[in-house]
Amino acid sequence: MSIIFPIVSFPYASRVLMPEGIGKVNFANSIIEYFILIAVLGINTYASREAAKIRDDRHRLSGFAREILAINFVSTVIAYLALLICFLFIPKFNEYRLLIIICSTKVLFTTAGMEWLYRAEEEYGYMTLRQTIFQIISLILLFTLVRTKDDYIIYAGIGVIANVGANIFNFIYSRKFLNLLERTKINWKKHIRPVFTFFGITCAGKINSALDAVMLGFILGDSAVGFYSAAIKITRMVTELITSTISSFMPRSSYYLKNNNIDEYKKMVGTVCNATFFFAIPAATGLFILCEPIIILFSGNQYLAAVPSMKTMSAVVIASCANSFLLNLVITPQGKEKFTLIAQITAACTNIILNSILIPKLGVFGASLATLIVEFILPLVVLAPAWKYIASWQNLSNILKSLFGATTMFIILHFFIRYIQNDFLKIAFSLVLGSVTYALSELVLKHETAILLIAGINKKLKSLRKNNE
Repeated sequence: MSIIFPIVSFPYASRVLMPEGIGKVNFANSIIEYFILIAVLGINTYASREAAKIRDDRHRLSGFAREILAINFVSTVIAYLALLICFLFIPKFNEYRLLIIICSTKVLFTTAGMEWLYRAEEEYGYMTLRQTIFQIISLILLFTLVRTKDDYIIYAGIGVIANVGANIFNFIYSRKFLNLLERTKINWKKHIRPVFTFFGITCAGKINSALDAVMLGFILGDSAVGFYSAAIKITRMVTELITSTISSFMPRSSYYLKNNNIDEYKKMVGTVCNATFFFAIPAATGLFILCEPIIILFSGNQYLAAVPSMKTMSAVVIASCANSFLLNLVITPQGKEKFTLIAQITAACTNIILNSILIPKLGVFGASLATLIVEFILPLVVLAPAWKYIASWQNLSNILKSLFGATTMFIILHFFIRYIQNDFLKIAFSLVLGSVTYALSELVLKHETAILLIAGINKKLKSLRKNNE
């Protein structure tokens, strides 16, 4: 639902608000991301990992939650004080005062939402239902209230509603797993060191993800941010579709390691590694081929300047998915987050340098080129400590099979889609033909993930036939 909502809403919003309006909202959201970062610290990843280890003990989990919320309360107050100081001393903030204030409500409710609890409990059914309800409400409000290019304030508020509503429900529903009123001794000091390690990781990560839009806003203005947002938003939607699935394995990995179930852990790492590249490589290939019709269909002809940036960033899908796999399945569950911190700091410093050089010279394309380089630095830095868990001829063989299948798909699509003029038909035809071509290639090559998918489908069909009988 996190992917579907932008696919439906962004084409409408981008046409109504135009690049300038979209740029203003994205600039404000990029600013607020840093204050959410201060409020959340590094708690989400750390708490998900630690809560997964004790999720079978309600008493210990309740005490742990109270300790985490106590830390979160203090960090949230600090975040709002920092925002107030910025309003007093940074003139650019006052130009976007109302937008930033509206978006800042995310700071409080992101902290109270305890998303880490539901990941630790693997409550993905609840998370999906909750997300669906609030995304539908937001979609209705978008089509009803956002009618002109001056409605960008309303558009920002609607984006906040989905976030705030979901987090309020999170807090209420947490009673199923916790008793926050239970009197337990709070020892929050033991969490400070790991929390700040993850804070450093998250801080550098946010710099990497939001810095491009912020620097474009300061250097080139709102329209540049709008063009860049059109390119990066579509790329990130595709990436998140894969990485959200990968991240859901992190609590299970921590649980296996805590209970010394090493065989199951290694089996899961190998399976997820193969699946990551099985989906990421053709996804990046498809984005590269279809970037122009996708931009036109989802954003409009006025965003065609974003096409070169989107082509450049299509490979980001592979790098981001590889990084997500390494962090969620190997580095974080094993408590080796210091390597992640090194990787993120290296990438953040590189990002600042590259953006400072490339944006003034190449504009939006320079920002996209910097993003591409930085995204590949991240998995390369953490590869060394993870190598012994993923290095195998079988994994390498499966990656090569994915590359061969994606290359075959690229050649066939490049030949056929030149004869299709309608952008919607071009995308639909490519999705069908590309999927079939890639699937057949992987089945012929006997890719491990393709075989597992077919086995799963056959098992499901047999179960349905049995139930019908």
